[in-house]
Amino acid sequence: MHSPEDRALRVLWGVEAASTRGPKARWSQEQVAAAAVELADEIGLDALSLARVAERLGMTTTALYRYVDSKAALVELMVDDAIGAPPTIAGRGWQSRCRTWVRLLADRYTAHPWLTEVKPSGMPRQPRPYAWIDALVRAIPHDSHVDALRLALLLDSLIRTYATLERSVGAAPPEPWLTEAVAERFPALAAAPKRDVSDSRAELDFAVDAVLRGVG
Repeated sequence: MHSPEDRALRVLWGVEAASTRGPKARWSQEQVAAAAVELADEIGLDALSLARVAERLGMTTTALYRYVDSKAALVELMVDDAIGAPPTIAGRGWQSRCRTWVRLLADRYTAHPWLTEVKPSGMPRQPRPYAWIDALVRAIPHDSHVDALRLALLLDSLIRTYATLERSVGAAPPEPWLTEAVAERFPALAAAPKRDVSDSRAELDFAVDAVLRGVG
């Protein structure tokens, strides 16, 4: 017997047909996911509930169960909708194409900040995240001698890390005592607490450049 999340994913991949029990469905699973993404963009993932999604769609929570059985299953669908299909990855060299890929995927995290709250537990489970990985793998020529899949997963993790940093920008600066304590115990890191990391995209670019230099 499949879990609610597994059933939702099987429908998303086209492995299993959506339920046709009862009267004709007013919405599709994709439309439910899109409404949930829109709502999460407004109120955040923690505040999202099946009841609120049902209200957004003008139905009862009980009626929503026809489309999705749990919040966990709904989140699986939301990730696929929010990440979206990858655009064409252009660039003269494969390193340039990697940078373009990073920028475009980072834009998806900026548009949907709650994506950083969905913690990965391994390889993706939805088709569109796989499509992004496939886009980068195909953008790197075989004769580059680069493990394109590993590089794609590494860059994806960097995007997630710096998207999380982007959400925390604006936090209170460190207390003076902490700056002093760091300087006293770790002199080589004396300036670290005061380091300006407010431009998370610049920090991401630095990390990506470092990775590409190493890979190259």
